Amino acid sequence: MKDDQLPSILTIPPEVIINIFEYLLADSASSKSHYTDLLPVTQASSHLRQTALSAPSLWSTIEINDKPSSFNFAKLCLARSGNHKLDISIRVLKKMETKIKGLLALLEYASSRIRSLSMKLSFTGAEQWDQWWDSWKAFHYGALEEFNLEVWRREVMTAANHALNNAIPLPDGTSPLRSLTLVHASPLPSSPVLSNLAVLKLASASFWSWPYRHLFDVLRSSNNLEVLELRGVGLDTCQGSYSAHNLPPIPRVEHPKLRRLTFVGVENNMVAQVLTNLTAPNLETVSLETPKQLKSDVQFVWNDLQSVAPFDAVRYLFVTDRPTPVSPHQDQFALFLAKLFPSVEEMELPPSGCRPILMTWAEHVNIALNPWKELRSLVLTYPEHRCVGSSQDILRETLRFLEARRRSGSPPLEWLHLGVCVDCQWSVKATLLSAIKKLVRSKDDFE
Repeated sequence: MKDDQLPSILTIPPEVIINIFEYLLADSASSKSHYTDLLPVTQASSHLRQTALSAPSLWSTIEINDKPSSFNFAKLCLARSGNHKLDISIRVLKKMETKIKGLLALLEYASSRIRSLSMKLSFTGAEQWDQWWDSWKAFHYGALEEFNLEVWRREVMTAANHALNNAIPLPDGTSPLRSLTLVHASPLPSSPVLSNLAVLKLASASFWSWPYRHLFDVLRSSNNLEVLELRGVGLDTCQGSYSAHNLPPIPRVEHPKLRRLTFVGVENNMVAQVLTNLTAPNLETVSLETPKQLKSDVQFVWNDLQSVAPFDAVRYLFVTDRPTPVSPHQDQFALFLAKLFPSVEEMELPPSGCRPILMTWAEHVNIALNPWKELRSLVLTYPEHRCVGSSQDILRETLRFLEARRRSGSPPLEWLHLGVCVDCQWSVKATLLSAIKKLVRSKDDFE
């Protein structure tokens, strides 16, 4: 075909061009700006530009940062988006006092069309904070489905007042809000919209230093959750601990729809308090990631096994670290896991802590407590740093655990992943590996 016979861009239907533009936007997720790939293409010809401008769906993402030009472009996108629902991202960390009125005016104008709203804001004083949230709560977010907020306040916050002073109002109960993520902030427990949530993610400097019942009041109001994530982050000025013996009793929290529960960097005392006061009959997945060290004044929580109701529906358990045990031969954390999650099918244990956990589980009295009859897959990764021979110790404890399961009548594992560090891989005894392989059903999946 000659060059003069090639189809012109003008002959391509506009809807096809718009679909191509939408693919460009979908591929820009990792870019600094949502429009990084789209804008250069629209400048290639007036036809492409006019086609893009005629498609409101292409301009429904609003991005605002500390650069004044981003606010001007946001207003253009808002004008071009027609009546489409909006996805708005605001990241303002400097000179909030000069931008607060413009930001609030934009949110008020667009509030009824916002589908998702992500904000990262820095406030320099209580006056700014009050001005923002007094205006915010008056807006009507009738289409809001997802809300993500991270706030920074430059006033010095104490452990006792951090959560209450950072409690924020949420959209009213008519909002279709389904997903809420808050960092360095907490929702008011009285917010009606909490009962609509399917996903709740809270990140705090120290959940234990919140007014003690506040978190549980929030959880009690969010009784339709399917996913709950608690994450410990930053703000060293808010660290603190309550004396476990002086804490008031907590009524149990009912979550009949909860499917996934994740703790990331949360103090072990709070992990234990949530697990021992939560009723979730349909909970399937629990993840305990890099928990902080267990404080001595709350060790009673791990030991008080008689008062703990097991989560019989949990099938997937992932643990990336473990607290320091009271005794190296009677790991209370290991017993806690065995008591709470008796029906686990897939499990991953931490490289630095799996040996004492397996050692405790292999003891006769403890394997009787929980023989892990449902366990089908076990992952034991090797240490990231040099293990100084601990890989072989882990292999020996793995063998003892598998033998204890066999004696209890439990079926063999279907899949076992065992990581051995580089320093140990040439010195591992073949007889040890052979003995482990005999207790794994599928030899092809043994690593």
